Amino acid sequence: MVGIQMLRKGMGMYKRKLMYALLTFIFFLPLSAEGQNIISESSSADLLAIGTTAPAFSLLDILGRPVDMGQYLGKFPIVLSFWSIYCDSCVNEMLALQKLENKYKGEGLVILAINEDIRVPSDRIRRFIERLEKFRGKITYPLLYDEGSQVFNAFRASTLPTLVLIDREGNITGYSRGFDPEKEFDLLARIESLVEGQDGQTIVTPGRPEEKTEFITVMGEAALCGFFDSNGWRKSFSGSDSFDQEMELTRELARRTATRHTITESVRLLGIKLYSLESMKGCISPNGIHLSRDPFDTKDPTSNLLGLINYPRFFETIQEQEKLIDKTYYSTRQVRVSMDSLASELESLGYLFQPLQITFTYVNMSPLDQKEFFVSLLANSKYIGHVEPPEFTPHSTSQIFKIYTSTHKFIDEILDIDFGNLKVFVEEVTAASLELEVWK
Repeated sequence: MVGIQMLRKGMGMYKRKLMYALLTFIFFLPLSAEGQNIISESSSADLLAIGTTAPAFSLLDILGRPVDMGQYLGKFPIVLSFWSIYCDSCVNEMLALQKLENKYKGEGLVILAINEDIRVPSDRIRRFIERLEKFRGKITYPLLYDEGSQVFNAFRASTLPTLVLIDREGNITGYSRGFDPEKEFDLLARIESLVEGQDGQTIVTPGRPEEKTEFITVMGEAALCGFFDSNGWRKSFSGSDSFDQEMELTRELARRTATRHTITESVRLLGIKLYSLESMKGCISPNGIHLSRDPFDTKDPTSNLLGLINYPRFFETIQEQEKLIDKTYYSTRQVRVSMDSLASELESLGYLFQPLQITFTYVNMSPLDQKEFFVSLLANSKYIGHVEPPEFTPHSTSQIFKIYTSTHKFIDEILDIDFGNLKVFVEEVTAASLELEVWK
């Protein structure tokens, strides 16, 4: 009988421990994160009503210092960002908000990030922030600890991240649930309207809100070259013993390859696919020669275009990660592309977004002259997309080119190229047919 009672007691203790474990698991689970959604009044029934005065609160920051929201409420526009260390999109949102903190430098806009990790010790959160700032970037606005989620519940929030927008009058003007990097610009512009447009009136930055954007992910890579032994890298092919110098060169090549891929993928989305000779990815050519591996110097229409594009004007890196794996250095990027501005720039450079097919007929040109002409043309043209193999007849040789410009623009380009000993002349037969003469 005693044994049965002990067994029942043991089972009861097991059930209580199991229930405690389940509850602990539930408490520690991060709240769900959604894709970014700027919420209007009609879709925020579960949140504190838009237009009402935001509740004031006082919380400790992660260093234990008190922060009173009352000193800001009704005086400055305020952004509240509810976050968790277990929520990747929360961290991305906090880093995006740091851009506004850097711009306004704590004047005219108040940003407060409020941690919602239930029963997570503050020391654990501090260690997370230290690593975040070491590896991702410094957060300079206050990071608060909402023990018991009292503030989170006061706004009737239910998901992470949740962002609250409060105007200068202290009234809630909107919410954002989740964080989508592709909509970061819209979110930051909405926040800036609270600062620069009185009472939350939206300010339209000329050309930007209507700008069509694309988000692309690219990877660049470059081999770490040199002599290796059982201990790893020993010295470069040039004889230098500086590993740091060789690594910097490899890193730069990987970054330039990522830049090349960013531009070529962006113009491809606009309909332009230029002729491309890929740069070497290894260290030694098939003939055993160590050649330049610069992806911007492949002597083809693609590299000629790369030299014309002002990269920072059209491309913004949202996220970037770089790492040496084995003997190859990788650089990955997520990039926001200003497609309309890029399209306008290409148009100003004479590009068309649909290829034009041109037939070349070679007149008075030997096969070697044709080869020399073709190699020089590819190395200097910025419009050629595709080239068909030449077709030979007893009387002439012809070749089909697909170009991304007008016939006249292409003729002008050919006439401007220095072909060395070859004196090239062009006759336009039709808008899609050219005859080429070479004289020496």
